[in-house]
Amino acid sequence: MARKVRSATFVAQLKEQLAALRSDEHGYRAMQLYAAGVPEPWEFTAEDDFEFYEETGVLVVRDGPTDENGHDNAQVPEYVFRLEAIVASQLV
Repeated sequence: MARKVRSATFVAQLKEQLAALRSDEHGYRAMQLYAAGVPEPWEFTAEDDFEFYEETGVLVVRDGPTDENGHDNAQVPEYVFRLEAIVASQLV
């Protein structure tokens, strides 16, 4: 049975929202992701790392930034979402 994968336009919308979240001109403080079967949204900030794996249909979000200056978030919480399970997103 073939896997249902979200359309590229949905991923593009999430990326656009993430860009707006990280922009100082919009004034957003967080992105909320609503997943099927979960009553409350997951909330992430602009400093969190988002990795989209469209070929496997997965979004990975890690608390806080990883940068080349020594801050490594390898030991912090990691959240993995199937893109098809995300039913809505909003900026707050």
